[in-house]
Amino acid sequence: MKREWKPVDIDPELVASEEFDGFGGIEELTDYELIGLKNNSLKREKETKKKKKGQKKPKLAKNEDLKVEEENNDVEDSDSVDMSAWSFLIPEPITHALKDLKFTKPTPIQELAIPFGLSHKDILGAAETGSGKTLAFGIPIISHILGSKEKYKNSGGERVQNPLSCLVLTPTRELAIQVKKHLQAICKFCDVTVAAVVGGMAPEKQKRLLKKHPDIVVATPGRLWELIEEGEDHVKNVASVKYLVIDEADRMLEKGHFAELMQILGLINGNASNTRRQTFVFSATLTLVHDIPERVAMKKNKGKMHQKKKIDSFIKVIGMKENHKVIDVTKKTGVAETLTESQIMCSIEEKDLYLYYFLITYPGRTLVFCNSIDCVRRLRNVLEGLNCKPLPLHASMHQRQRLKNLDKFSSSKTSVLLATDVAARGLDIKGIEHVIHFQVPRTAETYVHRSGRTARAQNEGFSLMLIDPQESTHYRRICKTLNKDKSLPTFPIDNNKLRILKERVNLARKIDKMEHRVKRLTAQNRWFINAAKEMDVDIDDENLLNDLGSEQEHAAKNREINSLKKRLKSMLSQPVCNKLLTGCYPTKSGKLMRVITEDPEKAVHVAKKRRKK
Repeated sequence: MKREWKPVDIDPELVASEEFDGFGGIEELTDYELIGLKNNSLKREKETKKKKKGQKKPKLAKNEDLKVEEENNDVEDSDSVDMSAWSFLIPEPITHALKDLKFTKPTPIQELAIPFGLSHKDILGAAETGSGKTLAFGIPIISHILGSKEKYKNSGGERVQNPLSCLVLTPTRELAIQVKKHLQAICKFCDVTVAAVVGGMAPEKQKRLLKKHPDIVVATPGRLWELIEEGEDHVKNVASVKYLVIDEADRMLEKGHFAELMQILGLINGNASNTRRQTFVFSATLTLVHDIPERVAMKKNKGKMHQKKKIDSFIKVIGMKENHKVIDVTKKTGVAETLTESQIMCSIEEKDLYLYYFLITYPGRTLVFCNSIDCVRRLRNVLEGLNCKPLPLHASMHQRQRLKNLDKFSSSKTSVLLATDVAARGLDIKGIEHVIHFQVPRTAETYVHRSGRTARAQNEGFSLMLIDPQESTHYRRICKTLNKDKSLPTFPIDNNKLRILKERVNLARKIDKMEHRVKRLTAQNRWFINAAKEMDVDIDDENLLNDLGSEQEHAAKNREINSLKKRLKSMLSQPVCNKLLTGCYPTKSGKLMRVITEDPEKAVHVAKKRRKK
């Protein structure tokens, strides 16, 4: 083998820091020749020829062979699945769907709720996030609908169209679409149909779906009420619905929210002849109660809210039967046992720094919650400048873009989603490792639902709250409501790394402020010019808002911004900490040496270690 090593030129500035202490240099091997490759390839060809002679299989493409093997494996796996834990009297198509979904046993809320649901009792259920509440009401309802269809067929009748059997109401569009998908998965092997009716999407398309007369309609109250008022055929007789579900009921029944829900409930409860209606009410925070100060309770002439009082108010408003069943399987702390909670006390100005530190130190699918749309927009600009590529999600976005961003978020293991509380309830996105409360939530319910986007289905999850001094009151109130005797443990930080990142974050914030100011003033000038044209008024430069200055000054500001961006780009190209080489590299003897780097430590493990100390 011919060997010739050549040194590789490296910029001295890159290796001048202490991180490269003892570093000698890198050499490149050229003019080499691999020996024995031809002999090995000949041996492989002979072996494959011998195998082909002994085989008498039909000729199939490699992909087809793989597909056949996968199908056979799936059949074997599905046949061997033990479904004995589902001991309820549910129809075989539903059991088949559960087996196909690999749901081998019911969750605690399902185990308790399904038998009462099958016996036609009204159910008010409270269970932690990610506990399978959708199937807890979905399985009994679909079982009843299948039973009704079977009876009708046996009676010899021929149904022209299906009436609306079940109505599911949810607070957000994303949750409605998710519930629809979950119910459709259970209906995979039967003829029960499901449709979603939500705002933000073309009403004409949804009307076409309703013309097919689906058995179950999952809807947000606003769009459903619009269709009822327009007299849409399939939902105009909503008062006669047999099964009513209100998901995330505590949010739906908050005072001042969802006025359309009260109008829909007025129609349904106003039908005195519909005595056989079955109602399901579910939420993770249904039984969560706040302690309000005595002075507030006395001032409003109201006693303190207790769990029973809260439940009774829901029962009265929704119109549930007297023989209803209350099922509560929530923990005292309100969150899943597999969730690790932590916090960082910092100033408002430092929050961007700590968030950026966390995102680059602990990569993973991360959901960042903010209390306002303006905060999401500002944070998006700062993180984009830092090459974090965040995805926004808030109520002002078009529904199509919201769903598109959710798909992108769920398809990448290291993606970051910046969201308001529209993403806090019900969304089931697999593999969310971290939930960061960039701003402390206003209520304990919101904290529980936000944190519930991770640590779902018995998986581990991590929740981090960034708390500034002004938010400490809300933080203490949340801890008290969730029965936390001590404050959340502080998350450990590498201060050396934090100092390196601080300059980057400050520069990104400065660029964002300058760009925001220029855009705002430019928009103001544009509005002033357009308004003058509409009024047919002549204006000159002196009449314009002159905060931008002359054209030369405006151009100078843009040049300054571009200069700062180049400086930031240069900073981002530098390594923050030591990085080990990965892959294979040749040694002087000609052999290939393989270097395998260890995976970075996960945030949940770091927090657990800190808690044990």
